[in-house]
Amino acid sequence: MNKKIIFILAGVVLTAMTSLTMTSCDDDHFTVDPTIAGKGNVWENISQTPELSEFASILKRVYFSTSENTVTTQTYADLISHDQTFTVWAPKNGTFNYEIWNRMLESGDREQIYEVETQLIRNCMTRYSHVLNGNKQENITFFNSKKGVFDCAARTINGVNITDANLGCNNGVLHITDGPVVYMPNLYEYINSQSNLTQLSTFLKQYEKEEFNEAASTQGPTIDGNITWVDSITYLTNTYFNGRYLNAYINREDSNYVMILPTDECWNAEYEKMNSYYNYVPTYIQSVTTVSVSGSTITESTERLTTTFTDEELDSIKHFRTCDAIARNLCFNHNYQFGHDYKDMATEGACDSIQSTSGLIFYDPASAALFNKVEPVQLSNGYAYVVDDFKYDLKDTWLDEVKYEAERNYESYEYCTIDRNRIYIDNPWRYVEMESEDAVPFTPTDTVIETTAITLNPQRATSNTSVLIKAPNTLSCKYDIVAVMVYNIDKMLPYQFRAYVNYHNAKQTQDRVQLMPIEGVNGTDKLFRTKKPHVDEKGMLQFNDSVLLAQDFEFPVCYYGLSDAYVTVQLQSNISSRDRSFYTNEIIVDKIIFIPKENETSDSDL
Repeated sequence: MNKKIIFILAGVVLTAMTSLTMTSCDDDHFTVDPTIAGKGNVWENISQTPELSEFASILKRVYFSTSENTVTTQTYADLISHDQTFTVWAPKNGTFNYEIWNRMLESGDREQIYEVETQLIRNCMTRYSHVLNGNKQENITFFNSKKGVFDCAARTINGVNITDANLGCNNGVLHITDGPVVYMPNLYEYINSQSNLTQLSTFLKQYEKEEFNEAASTQGPTIDGNITWVDSITYLTNTYFNGRYLNAYINREDSNYVMILPTDECWNAEYEKMNSYYNYVPTYIQSVTTVSVSGSTITESTERLTTTFTDEELDSIKHFRTCDAIARNLCFNHNYQFGHDYKDMATEGACDSIQSTSGLIFYDPASAALFNKVEPVQLSNGYAYVVDDFKYDLKDTWLDEVKYEAERNYESYEYCTIDRNRIYIDNPWRYVEMESEDAVPFTPTDTVIETTAITLNPQRATSNTSVLIKAPNTLSCKYDIVAVMVYNIDKMLPYQFRAYVNYHNAKQTQDRVQLMPIEGVNGTDKLFRTKKPHVDEKGMLQFNDSVLLAQDFEFPVCYYGLSDAYVTVQLQSNISSRDRSFYTNEIIVDKIIFIPKENETSDSDL
C-alpha cells in the first residue's frame, strides 16, 4: 500500500455585492440639481463635464475585471452607462496625480492596471444611490468593498470635500470632489505591496485561486450549445486563510485583525532555524498492527504501509511546514479581545493573554513582547506590526510538549487483554494504613481522583505484558520521553518494565532502540521501575508516577503531518518468579509525553 500525505486547502467563498437600492443621508426624497435632472447616465454626465476630463480619460481606458486575472470586454465608461444604479464621487482635474495613474495604464502591465482599477476607480464609486441631504453620516461600501463615511453635514466622503453634489442622472448620482477618496489597503494588500515583506507575501500568494460563481453571474444566450455569460463573477480566494491554518481572512474588509508581519530578514532567519525540524525522507516503511474487539473476541491484523515522496514533493512539504510554523500564529482577531484597544495587545500588563486566530494562547508578558515595541500601521481591516526580530518562543508555539493518551494511541499488545476505562480513586486517603510508620495524621475528605488509562490484564499470572503506543507528528529534533503510569491500588505494588522506541533513521529503515534508565533514579541496568506507592506529606496516596524513559533522544527524521508513519514506544513488563512479591505485571498506562528540545544553532546561522 502506498499512501502519501494529503493537504486539504479548502476554498473560501467571498460575498459579492449584488443588491441595488436607493439610500440617502436621511429619509427625505431623492433631490437633484433641477437643471440636469435625468439628463443622461452617469458616464454621459462625467464625459460632458470639462473639469472631469482626466477622470473620464481613465474610465474609458480601464476594462472592468472580475478578478486580477479575469478581464471583461466592457470599460468602466460602458459599465456606468448601463441602467444599473451607481453613485460616483469623481475627482476634479488637478486634484489627483493623473500623470502617475496615466503612466500605470500606458505601461500595459496587468498588475499596475489592476491597481488603477481597484485603488482609484472602484474606490470612488458604488452601485447604490447616495444623495447628499440632511445632516446625518452614512456608512457605505465602495465598489472595491472598502468601507467609507458619507458625511452629509460636512459635505465630505471619507474626509474629501464634495464641491458639487447630487448631479442627478437617469441611472444614479454624480458628486464632484476636491480630490480622490484615499485608498487604504487591507492587511493582505499591504503585505503584497511592501518590498520588505516579499517572503511572507510569496508564501501566502501561492494559495490564491479563482472560483467561478455561477449563481452570482448573469447568463447570456446559448451559442453552439455553450452557455455564455453577460456578467461573469469569480472570486479570488486564498486557501491558507481557512480554519485549518491561519483561520483569518485578512483579504476581507469586514474584519478587524491585529497582525505581526516579519520582514524578509526576520523571515529568512526564522526559516533557517525552523527548517531543521522538518527533515523528511523519501520512503517510510512501517508495519502497523491494529487490534479490534468484538464482544469477547479479540482480532489482530498487521498491515505493511509504505509512504513515498518524489524529490519535488519532499521539497514542497518541507518548505510548507517550515513556512506554516512561522506564519500560523501571526494574526489576532481584535474583536475577541473584549474591552481592550488594539494597542493594549502590545503593552505589557494590559492584557492577561491574547489568542491567535489559529487558537494558540500567549500570556503576558510574552504576549506583549511579540509586537517588539513597533508602531502599528493602520489598514482597512486592522493593524500591522512590522517586526525585524521574531519574539516567538518556539516552545510557546509549535515546539511544545505532546501528550499521547494511551487509550487513544495504543496500537498493539501481547500476552494480555486491554481494558480502556476511566480510573476512579475514591478518597485516596482511605488506602493509607494509619498504623504505618510512614503515615501522617489527616482529615478524611470526599476527594475523587480520576483519569482515563489502559489496563494490561495478563493472560496468565506469569505473563509479562506488553503494549505498543503510537507517537505521531514528531519532529526531527531531540526529545525527553516520559511514561505516566497509574498504580494498581488493588495490589499496591510498583511496576518493573523494559522500554523501546521504534523510529526511522536517515537511511529510511526502522531502528528499534532499547532505552536505558538513569542508574539509581528510575531503575537499574535495563529495567525501569516506578516508585513504590507512597503517601505524600499531606497523608494522601500518590496514585501515579512519571518515569523518564529517555533524555535528549534524537529523532533524525520528521513525521509531522504523515498519516501512515510515526514513532512508537513499547512498554514491556519484566518480572521473574522471584520478583512477583515486589512488582505487578498488571500494568496501568495513562500516557506517553514527548518534550521537545530546540535544535542547536551553528555560529553560521547566527
